[in-house]
Amino acid sequence: MEELNGLIKLGTFHEISLTEYCRLCDRGAPKALPSMCVLNIKHDKNGNPVQAKSRIVVLGNMEARSREKGKVYAPVITQTQVRLLVSMAVSHKHILKQADCHNAFCCGVLPEDEVVIVKPPS
Repeated sequence: MEELNGLIKLGTFHEISLTEYCRLCDRGAPKALPSMCVLNIKHDKNGNPVQAKSRIVVLGNMEARSREKGKVYAPVITQTQVRLLVSMAVSHKHILKQADCHNAFCCGVLPEDEVVIVKPPS
């Protein structure tokens, strides 16, 4: 529920009615992409379930429009960069800590004519 509330707070999405969607299609908007819910169960070291997680995945392979690879960017860190950061921290006697950034990739602003998805079946 925490992640859903974060997405709502960020204004990541808004629901539209079928009528609104049809109106968008009449104006040339791209066809809505299907989505599905992926469920995962996290286990402890003994194999006992400890946490259930779910996420919604958009089936981007169903998109009719092609994208230029040069315009797609996902900020990631390489293993070499991690080694560099760790070695710098050790040489400067800094303490290393780990953090998790929830909803990190949901802050982008999409153009108005961008992708519309269909909620996964309940």
